[in-house]
Amino acid sequence: MKRLPANPAAPLAAAARRVATAALLAGGLALCGAALAGPVEEGRLCLRGAEGVPANLPRAFELFSAAAKKGDAQAAYYLGMMYKNGMAVARDFKAAAHWLEFAAKRQTPAAMFALAKLYLSGEGVKRDEIAARRWIEKAADLEYPEAVMAMAIGLRDGSMGFERNEALAETQMRFANRAFKQATPGM
Repeated sequence: MKRLPANPAAPLAAAARRVATAALLAGGLALCGAALAGPVEEGRLCLRGAEGVPANLPRAFELFSAAAKKGDAQAAYYLGMMYKNGMAVARDFKAAAHWLEFAAKRQTPAAMFALAKLYLSGEGVKRDEIAARRWIEKAADLEYPEAVMAMAIGLRDGSMGFERNEALAETQMRFANRAFKQATPGM
């Protein structure tokens, strides 16, 4: 005698889940393998992966490289970060600095801040607190939260090329808190 499932709708629900999962997987694979999205969006998906779609770092590197060489500042930022962190490529701080500077000069605040950190550490560039300060200030002017916070800390401590100024540090700290609250996730 054939037993009926406790919930007669269970097989139907399971089938619907399988179809939905297959659709998500196919969509993710299409984005990470075909040109359905722009190269930066496709590269970001390949970099991070998605539900049911594993990350594909070599593909992300390929996409960001091609787009950066064509002048895309966002792609240059991601490419610089891949070089900096040794993702799908040997860690190369000089190449990282090159691509981050390319993006920073095209008004990408995340690249400005990452480049400033390279100047502070001396990785890939000559250590230079004044250059770091300039990039931090430019990113802070564009309300990049991490840069606003770094500027506040630099003013408080008299570090990162900033003169110590506790009153201005306090103002910057309040500004940083507002910037973090209003920040958009992503870069």
